[in-house]
Formats: sequence, structure tokens, C-alpha cells
Amino acid sequence: MNHTDTLVKTPLDSQFKCDALVHAMLGYAILQALLLLRMLPWIGKQPFAASYWAFTFGITALSTASLSMVARGDPGPVHMLAPILFVLGNIVVLTIAVGTVLLLARGKLLPAAAPAR
Repeated sequence: MNHTDTLVKTPLDSQFKCDALVHAMLGYAILQALLLLRMLPWIGKQPFAASYWAFTFGITALSTASLSMVARGDPGPVHMLAPILFVLGNIVVLTIAVGTVLLLARGKLLPAAAPAR
């Protein structure tokens, strides 16, 4: 029995194609990323904190979704976007990881303990 004989199909099986809903969700994710990009100057003025990790979920989900669409054989323009989103996602995660390590090295990653009463 080979992989094609199984009863349960995995999401990466070639028979699963990306439909209009998948494209709409990817488009909405790109819109959200562009809105976040517009807010970048304001975000950059804030001091770096561990809470910046909240941004990594969206960028990695966007990158993974586009790569998954390419793996499924999507014929749309996602072929051009997927590598760019992958590189940008890695840059964002690496930048936040380096910032976190620097905060940890300075002893500022966690807030100071409140004095006992």
C-alpha cells in the first residue's frame, strides 16, 4: 500500500487545490501585513520588548500559507510572493530573536521584581 492508497488524505496531497476562500484569506493576510507595515514608523519609536513576539505569528502564518499554496500547485501570482514573504518572515523573526537576546543580556527582558512589603 503506497501513499495514494490511504483513506485519509493529507493537506499536501496534490488533489487539494486552493479555492477562492483560500485566496481571499491570503489576500486579507497581505492587507493586514500592509497595514502593519504602515504602522512600522510608530512601532519603531516604541522601546523593544518581549511583546514584539506577537508580530511573529502573523508573518510566519502568511509565509507558511503562501509556501503551502505553491506546494499544492497554485497557478496564481503566489509563486512570486512566496519566496519574498519567506525571506521577510525570517528577517522579522531573526530581528526579534536578536532583540530578545540583547534584552536578556542587559537584564531587561523581564520587569524588575516588586519590592516585598
